[in-house]
Amino acid sequence: MDNQVHVTMNDTVIHRAKKLTGVLNLPGDKSISHRAALLSLLCREPLEVINFADGADCRSSLTAVERLGGKVEVNDGRVKLTPPSAGLQSQDQTIDCGNSGTTMRLLAGLLCGAKISAQLIGDESLSSRPMQRVVEPLRRMNATIEASASGTAPLEIRPGSLIPLDYTLPVASAQVKSALLLAGLSSGSDVTIREKIPTRDHTERLIAELGGTISVEEITAEILPDPVDPRKKIKSLPTQDYKRAVHLKGVTPLNGGVIDIPGDLSTAAYFIAAALMVPGSHLILKDVGVNATRCGFIHLLKQMGADITIANRREVNGEPRGDIEIRQSELKPRKISGDAIPGLIDEIPILAILAATISGTTIIRDASDLRHKESDRVSGLVRNLSLMGVKVGEFPDGLAIEGGGELSGAEIDPVGDHRIAMAFAVAGLVAHGDTVIKNSDAVQISCPRFFTMLEGLRQ
Repeated sequence: MDNQVHVTMNDTVIHRAKKLTGVLNLPGDKSISHRAALLSLLCREPLEVINFADGADCRSSLTAVERLGGKVEVNDGRVKLTPPSAGLQSQDQTIDCGNSGTTMRLLAGLLCGAKISAQLIGDESLSSRPMQRVVEPLRRMNATIEASASGTAPLEIRPGSLIPLDYTLPVASAQVKSALLLAGLSSGSDVTIREKIPTRDHTERLIAELGGTISVEEITAEILPDPVDPRKKIKSLPTQDYKRAVHLKGVTPLNGGVIDIPGDLSTAAYFIAAALMVPGSHLILKDVGVNATRCGFIHLLKQMGADITIANRREVNGEPRGDIEIRQSELKPRKISGDAIPGLIDEIPILAILAATISGTTIIRDASDLRHKESDRVSGLVRNLSLMGVKVGEFPDGLAIEGGGELSGAEIDPVGDHRIAMAFAVAGLVAHGDTVIKNSDAVQISCPRFFTMLEGLRQ
């Protein structure tokens, strides 16, 4: 069984890898897939989506589309989404969002604007995640929406007449921003969202691609002549307390058409890390989304010394994509904190694994949101890294990892969290002894073919 992935029941055994090489095509981007599914409900004609993400989270969004009267046809990796002919169904109903926080938060905005009565529920994990940050600004739009007493699901939505909104996000959140934009679209209300820290902009791009009236204002510093010495230049800082503003005219319906979704960069992160860690590795990941609001992970790795290049850059349906080439590299540790965190929050579990293999101490702070994901990812990382023999310390908002030692195979419990499961599967590629990922079917949430893809790269 040397150098293989071995699956038994719901556990997967990972053996140490000698080398990883090959060319890989990744499943479609989860974030864009969710948005395409839900925006199809506001289109005047069918929307066909190529490379729709195949995980359970995005299937929750497809289920919601069907519950609201849309038609979903899946055929060989393409999904045809036909909007309801008579508009969204308005009767009371319960929509199960499964494990998908994106489905619940974005759908809440869309339904509040559509004057629909509904209850949004989820599984045990989703029902423990905070929803007040989306409920509060929706109420500012005059929405009738209630969370539980603890600020979590279920969400109760009742018909209401929404009003325009000009809102500065107190915490960086692409999901809250998107929920408010969908509320504006479905209600016909103008919305302006101001961001102190820019977040992923897939919703804005997709609305524009489908014919919506949306614009983005970037606030940057000006370089001006120094009034004291005109030969010199000074940076004039912007007076606004935000860096980016999105302006939406609440006009529907949107157009349909065809959308081709690039490969998911968050899924690519695991294969990028694996290639950087395993000696002699060389991978090419084809047609991956390289949206600037998602590339914090790649920029950080390059600063740490990673040999990563992006070729064949182009834009398809408003989204940048390219081919990512990775070679095994020796990295240097860094402190990761502040404004960098929102742009790579989903990649922190795999960054922690990389940190465990780097000589020196890596510190991750300002990442308290990790405690409110599919699991408490800070505790999960600390617990499982310790089992693999890594010295690791825990902060309320992050962790410190002393890397450079040999990792030991261990039995890993991801507690149902797909990103923890995939991160420690990658750790198993460089560990001495077998690494067992318990209940490894957690990867079904985002990448059902993860272990098969990983196995196919072994040499």
